[in-house]
Amino acid sequence: MGLLDCLLISLQLMLAGPWAAPEPGAAAAGGGPATAEIAARARERGRALGRRGAWTPAEVAELAAQDLVDPARFADDPAFRRWVIELLPGELDPQTAPRLRDDLLLALERLPAIDFAAADAIESAWGAAPRRAADRLSAFGREPAHFDDDAEAPIAASVYSLPSSFFDSPVAAAFLAALRAMAPQRDLVVLTDLPSRRRLAACCASPRLHLLETYGRGFSPWTRDPMSLTRRVDGGVMVLVRPNAQPGREEDGYLGAQLVRQLPPALDRAWGGVRWEVAPVPFHNGQVLLTRDAAWISIHSLEPRILALLGTDRVPVESFATAAGIERYFAAARQAAAELVALYRRPVRFVHPLPPEVIGGDRQAATSRDLVLRAGGGAGYDLDSVLTLLPAAPSRPAVALVASLAAGRSLLAALSAEDWKALRRGYDLAPAGGELAAALAAAQQTPAAVRLNGFLDLVAAHLGSQGFRVERLPLLTVPVTLLSDHEGVAGKEFLLTWNNVVLETRDGRLRAEGFSSLLPAGDREARRVFAAAGCSLDLLPALVHSIVLNGGYRCASNHLRASPTAR
Repeated sequence: MGLLDCLLISLQLMLAGPWAAPEPGAAAAGGGPATAEIAARARERGRALGRRGAWTPAEVAELAAQDLVDPARFADDPAFRRWVIELLPGELDPQTAPRLRDDLLLALERLPAIDFAAADAIESAWGAAPRRAADRLSAFGREPAHFDDDAEAPIAASVYSLPSSFFDSPVAAAFLAALRAMAPQRDLVVLTDLPSRRRLAACCASPRLHLLETYGRGFSPWTRDPMSLTRRVDGGVMVLVRPNAQPGREEDGYLGAQLVRQLPPALDRAWGGVRWEVAPVPFHNGQVLLTRDAAWISIHSLEPRILALLGTDRVPVESFATAAGIERYFAAARQAAAELVALYRRPVRFVHPLPPEVIGGDRQAATSRDLVLRAGGGAGYDLDSVLTLLPAAPSRPAVALVASLAAGRSLLAALSAEDWKALRRGYDLAPAGGELAAALAAAQQTPAAVRLNGFLDLVAAHLGSQGFRVERLPLLTVPVTLLSDHEGVAGKEFLLTWNNVVLETRDGRLRAEGFSSLLPAGDREARRVFAAAGCSLDLLPALVHSIVLNGGYRCASNHLRASPTAR
C-alpha cells in the first residue's frame, strides 16, 4: 500500500471522527484552546505509537493525516494550510522515538505543501535537525569568502548526494567503501533519504562518514552545480548557493541550505559554524575551472546570464549572420564575465578565442562568424567533462588535458574482446559484438560529434597559445538508444570521459580521482596520460546511473579544501 493510499484511508477515518477542525481564525497558532487541544492530541497519538515500539506504514500515514487536522481541506484551502503548518512544529512530543519521528517526517515532507521553509521549522522543533537553515543565512558579501583553486590544496571533506531513487544501497555502499579506502582521513558527508540512510548506517558506519537526512526531498546526485564550499576570513565555511535553478532540478536550489541544516554539531564546530549565502549572479560550477590565478570559462558558461542581459530565452543564433549581432551577443558575454570576476575574486579567462570587440570589414566579420560557429560546437556540454587543468610544477608548465573524439575513435579501434564485454556489461548495452562496435564508431562521427570535436580542437589550440602544455584524453559519446532499457533517460547521448575528475595536492603530490569508465583499456590510457603530466589518477566504482545522465564524478561531488592553517 502506497503513502497516498494510506493518507486516503486516514482521511476517511478523520472525516468520520467525533470533532471538527476549527477555523484558522478561531485560534491563532501558538495560542488558544483549540490549538492547544490539537497539539495535545497529536503528541499523545505519537506517544502511544512510540510506547508500542512498533508501527506499520499505514499507522504512520494515518498519524501524518491526523497531524494535518483535515487532509482534504489542507490540500484545498491555502489559509487553512498555512494555519496547520504553523501548528506542526508543536505537534510532536520531544520524547517521541527518533525512528517514529523520522518515519512521520518522511510522510509529511513528501507532500508538496510542506516546502523547504516549513520543513526547516518542523525538523528543528522536532529535534530532527541540529539547527534551522534560516538562522545561518548571511547577506552576500557581509562575510567575504575565498574560493580555493581546483588543485593546489588537500581535500578535507567531500559532499555527495546518494538518493535511493537513483542508487541502490549496495551500489552506494561499494562507492563509499572505496572512498574510505582511498582517503581514510577525509570526512565524507552524504545527503540521502531515510530508507537509504538506515541501510547505509547499518552496513557502512564509520566515524568519518556523516549521513545527512533529506526526508525524501527531490535532490539530484549532482552536488557541484548548485553550490560552492568557500572559506570565510575567520576560517569558517561559507556555502555559496547559486540563484538560478536549473530547469528540472529546482529542488537542488535547497541542497546548500539542507547541508547547513543537517550538518552534525561536531562537524559544524570543525567548520567554524557553517553559514550560507546566495550569490548575486548566476554560476554553474561544472562550467568553471578555478586555478590560482584565473577562473577559466567558455562562452557556454555564461549563457543564462547573457540571455538575461539580452532579454531573450534562447541563443539568437540567427543574429550571428551579421557583425552587429555577433558584437551584441559578445558584449553581453563580456559584461557577464566581469560579474564573475567580482564573484570569484580572480581574473576570468576564456578557454577559446573570442571575436574582436569591434568587428570591421567583410573578412574580419567572416572570420568572427567562423569562430562563433566553432565555439558553438561545445554547447550543451559541461566544461569540466572535456577539460582538466593541472597546475605548473618546477619541472613543467601547467598542463591542459583536452578531450578528443579522435583519440576516442583510436581507443575503440584497439579494444580487445574483453574490453567490449566489460563495456557492454558495465552499462547494460543491448547490442553485442560487431553491431555494438559499428554503432559506437558511427556515434563518434555524427554531425554533432564533428562540431564538438571542432570545439575541442579550438580549445586545445588556444590553451597551447596561452602557455599550457596540451595533452589529449579520449572521449566517447554513447547514444542512449544503445542501453537495454533507455525508457525515461533524458538526452540523446552520454559521455565516457576521463576529464571529469577532482584534483588535490596532498603531501606534495598532485593526484586526481574520478569514476572508472568501466572500459579497462580507456582507464589504462587515462592513467598513462595523467602520469605523463605529473598527476596520479585514482578511479572509483562508477555510479552508472549518474554517468548515463551525464553526471561524472566531479559533477557528483563537492569538496571542502583544508583550511590554510591545516595544510
